Amino acid sequence: MQFISNYHTHTALCGHATGMSADYIKVAIQKGLQEIGMSDHGPIPRSFMTAQEYVNNWLERQMDYQMFKEVYLPDVNQAIRDYSSLIKIRKGLEIEYIKGHDEYYELLLQDVDYLLLGVHYFHTPNGLYNTYEPMDKTRALDYASTIEAALATGFFKVLVHPDLFLASYLSDKGKYEFDEVALQVTKRIIASAIKNNVALEINAGGIRKQSVYKEGCLDFLYPRYDFWNVVKDFKDVCIVIGSDAHQPQEIADFSSEMAIDFANQFGLKISQNLTF
Repeated sequence: MQFISNYHTHTALCGHATGMSADYIKVAIQKGLQEIGMSDHGPIPRSFMTAQEYVNNWLERQMDYQMFKEVYLPDVNQAIRDYSSLIKIRKGLEIEYIKGHDEYYELLLQDVDYLLLGVHYFHTPNGLYNTYEPMDKTRALDYASTIEAALATGFFKVLVHPDLFLASYLSDKGKYEFDEVALQVTKRIIASAIKNNVALEINAGGIRKQSVYKEGCLDFLYPRYDFWNVVKDFKDVCIVIGSDAHQPQEIADFSSEMAIDFANQFGLKISQNLTF
């Protein structure tokens, strides 16, 4: 499959990537893409959480609202002026959802074309919990609830790495199992995406981190075989592949090609153009 778009693209402003918008866009042009979305990690105000939660979720490494306005937006806008005759460029952000602050997401959407929902931490009765920490059944259900609340707002175009919770999920036996709770969470995520017209992403970034072959099937830390094996039975869900590029050369790279192979083993239909 020839890649013609990518909507999951970071810059050095997130604190764990290299390059700025033009660096990624030039690679996208070289590789024949017709559309690219810049989607660096969006700023979350410190006032939205406790000081410890802010530290626990690495937000000190990411751009704040001032940097978003004074550096990120001008950088993308300059790239649009320089390269829009060669490729369609969208302005976006990948961002968490913090309940009770919908007016903030409305404010961000005045400046960007779209938001990606990336759930790296989520709401629990005891505060925010990091998705990369060990996750039991109760936390997995909290993860699903955060996603349902977020997608119901209508703010988000794509749920990126929706199966991320499985990377740290442990059953009652203390090991990874795709048990009834994992299945329930998966179905809730899929149903919410369909109901709210949100695409689910097969994330190439996870493929770069760790790949395994499980019983003859292509599987990864994420995207996770068990999750997408359920998705295949829901024909109304929109599915995209995201490069999750943190270096310019990761645009439509080998890991993105492997994401296609991963999707093909389930017969999944990939959408390459989002409607804005």
